[in-house]
Amino acid sequence: MKLIAIAAVAKNRVIGKNNTLPWHLPEDLAFFKKTTMGAPVLMGRKTWDSINRPLPGRLNVVLTSNPAWAAQAPNSETPRDMVRHPHPIPAEPATRLAMCTGLPEALTWLADCERVYLIGGATLYKQAFEQGLVNELILTEIHQNFEGDAFFPDWPQHQFTEIERTHTPPTKSRAWSFDFVHYQHT
Repeated sequence: MKLIAIAAVAKNRVIGKNNTLPWHLPEDLAFFKKTTMGAPVLMGRKTWDSINRPLPGRLNVVLTSNPAWAAQAPNSETPRDMVRHPHPIPAEPATRLAMCTGLPEALTWLADCERVYLIGGATLYKQAFEQGLVNELILTEIHQNFEGDAFFPDWPQHQFTEIERTHTPPTKSRAWSFDFVHYQHT
């Protein structure tokens, strides 16, 4: 199983402000959806709270230290049937919600998956890098500083090799450029 961290990161490492994205970047949202579709996504409870719905076509695993946690009322018609660790992961590709109390436990639970995407937040990214769990990293590197209160952690860049970069220049409606960058652990 590969653990792939995926994030949009501003030049000053900002990834969020008030539990939302501090920018509007439709190209990144489309890229994120295309990249993660069909694979499990791991997220912290605060990241879950910011979207408050399962991402369609993916097993959504929420990590929380509260074993009694339950998703709040949906802001959409998406069903909220939730699987809790250690119950078996559903095999069907339908949108699902799952809950686990820790990152190592979640990775053991998802060991049969080919790839798992870590989608945030800042604490979870930091923990995954500190424990040496990240095999690949996919960043949308935004070439602009933004105000924020959540930051992508310092990561061991010397342990990763850039294997692909796609540049997107500024436009009339967006004064800054960004790159989609894929890194692999060496």
